[in-house]
Amino acid sequence: MNPQNIPLPIDAARAAVEDILNRRSLRPVFQPIIDLTRLEIMGYEGLTRGPSDSYLHTPIALFGAAEAVGQLAAVEHMAAQIIAKAFVDQGLPGRLFVNITPQTLAGSTGFRTDVEQTLRLIGLPASSVVVELTETHAFQNTEELDKAMSELRALGVKVALDDLGEGFAGLRRWNVMRPDFVKIDRHFMEGLAMDPLRQQFVRSIVDIARSAACSVIAEGLESETDLPLLRELGVHAAQGYVIAKPVSAPSTFVRSHVLRALERQGSEPSMRKGPLNRVTAASFVRAGPTITPACTCAEAVAMLQHDRKIYSLPVLSDTGEPLGVLRSLNVLARASGRYFIDLYGKRSCVEVMDGNPLTFDVATSLKAMSDAVSLIDERHLVDGFMVTKEGRYWGTGRVGDLLRAVADQQLRYARYANPLTQLPGNVPIDEHIDNLIAQQQRFVVVHWDIASFKPFNDVYGYRKGDDVIVFTAELLGAHGDAERDFLGHVGGDDFVGVMTSPDWQGHVMRALAGFDEGIRAYFDAQHIEAGGYEGLNRQGDPTLYALPTLAAGVVQVAPGSHEGHRHIAQAAAEAKRMAKSLPGSQMFLDRRSPAFDPPSKAT
Repeated sequence: MNPQNIPLPIDAARAAVEDILNRRSLRPVFQPIIDLTRLEIMGYEGLTRGPSDSYLHTPIALFGAAEAVGQLAAVEHMAAQIIAKAFVDQGLPGRLFVNITPQTLAGSTGFRTDVEQTLRLIGLPASSVVVELTETHAFQNTEELDKAMSELRALGVKVALDDLGEGFAGLRRWNVMRPDFVKIDRHFMEGLAMDPLRQQFVRSIVDIARSAACSVIAEGLESETDLPLLRELGVHAAQGYVIAKPVSAPSTFVRSHVLRALERQGSEPSMRKGPLNRVTAASFVRAGPTITPACTCAEAVAMLQHDRKIYSLPVLSDTGEPLGVLRSLNVLARASGRYFIDLYGKRSCVEVMDGNPLTFDVATSLKAMSDAVSLIDERHLVDGFMVTKEGRYWGTGRVGDLLRAVADQQLRYARYANPLTQLPGNVPIDEHIDNLIAQQQRFVVVHWDIASFKPFNDVYGYRKGDDVIVFTAELLGAHGDAERDFLGHVGGDDFVGVMTSPDWQGHVMRALAGFDEGIRAYFDAQHIEAGGYEGLNRQGDPTLYALPTLAAGVVQVAPGSHEGHRHIAQAAAEAKRMAKSLPGSQMFLDRRSPAFDPPSKAT
């Protein structure tokens, strides 16, 4: 640190730092970190302020001066102690994140003993502490740093890499440290919603974190619109001024404006706003500890006893394939037996492993997951589930998160559902289409309409007309892929299908044939025999009408072919009008859009 970078002459800085150390005149402040899925506070970053009447009030000036006069380690040690005590005294929930520089971490002798004694003295479990490694300039003494971090981990302290993407906190450091948390630098949060490149950077970090069993925290958030977007990108947690500024006595609950921002239906495409089959297992992946068969029963029991927040431990092969799971409640119950450690302590953990855990591929839909969860033993609900990708372990998920997502979807659908058919209405349809466009997927939109429905309603009455609407909804729902296709009801006798199944055309043709066959059940015999019935036209004159038919206007959507749901809706309506002009139940394909191969399975 160049002394010119501090606001005081070097002698004045030395005197000010020594005065702060002698009087312990540091003030702790806390900034909450919220879990974007559970919508609760997962912890706080503890920060430090110097005396309010001092030039060293700000952290930059304080730690800059401390480093310039050779007192950085002393100030950091004192700050950590004061922060930890205030965290415990206020009874703040979750984990405490504390900043330490590599110089202090690697240069301290007896570091583990000091940390252990401090935590025991103030009554703070080591498993609730996360040390954030901050680097203001390159650090070369990696051997001593690795040794210090190993000692911390042996106590149960977690490690976070701070400011990823800024300064010296790069991928190389991540690979060496193997942290439990990574915090993305605030630079990548600025204008995130409007910058596809920044979004891709965040996606890449999340992908790497999943492979490394690491949680991602976005820091420096200043815009509410970034909160739901970060959740959709797979970021686990966030902090920043938009959530709360650092204060001495922080709130212990998520503020209402943050909850509204995460629940608000914004203009950005969102997987969680789509139908149940658009949210996949990948949306619920969390980092967590894993073990291999080399882990003994005694070691596994120690892990579960040390951290009671671990409800299950996935057991993986050396190449990453899931072999089974250790259920915490079961294992600890067995371990309480008198001779368990004597008999099993040195044996492989597979002795107490459940070899048939609940496991989903990353592409498994929310509906399929909820169906599977409804069939498992309720005693295992707390254990969660494993997520795999191409057969290899990808992470774990919580059943509570899954059930909340199902409830959110059902509540949203109920809000916009058609009261007669209970199918999604205009808003979910539009958002689903925009979501597929944003994902650069190929899909088909089908605008269904019942021709000559109004005369039928006039002759047979609205009650029987409702029966025909319900019949059509059930027919269209039956002729489609439940995992890949989506059906909505825009009102009256108009429906919209959004299809990504390869056999979309076969589904459409079978639905048309099924309508012609099934509609006959709603007519009197004489009308069926005559092939029609008499009703009044719009001018009130008697007119002979044919039996109702079903029209399907089809638009193929390829990446870049349409601007959004409004453009597609207009093209589909025109195709529907052409289909209605044809005799019988017919499909009309809009040929103006570029042709493409059948849609592939949605990812």
